Amino acid sequence: MRDATVRALKASGTATDGGGDGQDGGPNREPEAADVAALYADLTGLLERLHRRHLDVVRLALEGMGVTEINPSQGLLLLSIGDGEVPVRDLIQRGYYQASSATYNIKKLVDYGYLEQIRSEHDRRSARLRLGPPGKHVADRLRALDQRLARIAVEEEGLGAPLQGALRTLKKLDRVWADFLSFG
Repeated sequence: MRDATVRALKASGTATDGGGDGQDGGPNREPEAADVAALYADLTGLLERLHRRHLDVVRLALEGMGVTEINPSQGLLLLSIGDGEVPVRDLIQRGYYQASSATYNIKKLVDYGYLEQIRSEHDRRSARLRLGPPGKHVADRLRALDQRLARIAVEEEGLGAPLQGALRTLKKLDRVWADFLSFG
């Protein structure tokens, strides 16, 4: 994948030195459709790989804590719930989880005591989730790990401004995909 990105960047002029003014193929000109297609393919592949790598980081952290009964996706679910109470439907509506996998993962986490499920008195179908003591411990440790990795990214790798730009770009891409899903 990286080769396609390098070719696209070279073709668009963004991999060259110099101050280009956007004319004559300088670094500021818009890339051609074929270049964008190659960049897009690389980006979507990289997003998948980054997600898998993040799950590997969480898996190693869970193993380091001696937590063997839950998987990395379940660990991330604990992290996304945080310190308050969260309705199950909110986790699904935020787009983090599919209904079937959320239901399975929540059941397992409740069975192991990592989550507490509070049923509404008025509507027994409605449930809120909060972390149980083991879930709070795991979420706190994963949050500390995320903060440590963020510090490394910014302080040692100098990725503060590039991360801001990447986040803006990914939010725009998310909006493109959401619009496509909604409107075609």
